[in-house]
Amino acid sequence: MPATVLVSAANGRTGRAIVNALRAKGANVRAFIRNPAQVDGLKAATGITDIVVGDMLKPETIEAATLGCDAVVHVGPPMHPDEKLITSYFVAAAQKANVKRFVYYSVMHPLRREVPHHARKLDTEEMIIESGVPYTIVQPIRYMQHVEALWKEITTTGVHAMAFNTHVKFNVADLMDLAEVTAKVALEDGHLYATYELAGPEALSQDDMAKILSDVLKRQVTARQIPLDEMAAKAKAAGATDLRIDTMRKMNGHYDHSGFLGNSNVMRWLLGRAPTIYKAYVERLAKQLS
Repeated sequence: MPATVLVSAANGRTGRAIVNALRAKGANVRAFIRNPAQVDGLKAATGITDIVVGDMLKPETIEAATLGCDAVVHVGPPMHPDEKLITSYFVAAAQKANVKRFVYYSVMHPLRREVPHHARKLDTEEMIIESGVPYTIVQPIRYMQHVEALWKEITTTGVHAMAFNTHVKFNVADLMDLAEVTAKVALEDGHLYATYELAGPEALSQDDMAKILSDVLKRQVTARQIPLDEMAAKAKAAGATDLRIDTMRKMNGHYDHSGFLGNSNVMRWLLGRAPTIYKAYVERLAKQLS
């Protein structure tokens, strides 16, 4: 009988990718979302019908959603100040429901305490480990998919702009690979009490990415560093809270001097194949959006 897996934050970009990866492996997926207006869109995007509307800060709604599940994949809301508290509610619900696997979608290098949301995830990981829940922690690096939000600007102006210098390197990973790995560890035996660093196969700077974009798009793309004040102003105009903007400032300031490097061996082992390279991802995206 297929496993039933609860996925939190299931309507987000990461959540939807994990839902689809679980379904591809034959799992029954129960989605936990906050906004009832998102139900129809999630059904259309993923094909699932088992959707629970709840609140991550109301543990009784989490407990109700977890009943009857074999596994939980918890994707915390991005940069949320109550990450540890929210996750503790999901851990308690999983324990009460005798869930066999609790998969926490964290971040690579949570020990980078200079970045506030990394530090919160480190504290959250410690809580999970000490709780006694049968856990697996996956630690994804920065996504290749960041380029999707920039695609219109890239294709119309020829500029790839991010809020850190254009030379610092990142082992960006394809979200589809990360979702596939997350689904694997949620469904297969042999991954309990493991913590997996998940990095992409190439160390690339903004300049490197711009060269690849130029090659794929057959037009010149150049990289630009966005000043932090400009980044903050755009985020404020888009409705970001002051706390989120402060976190973004510290994150991008950290990236500016340290980048985000990792090793793809674990990703390759878990996928059973080579992880996606950036050029292949951009070619796929260009085809989708053409």
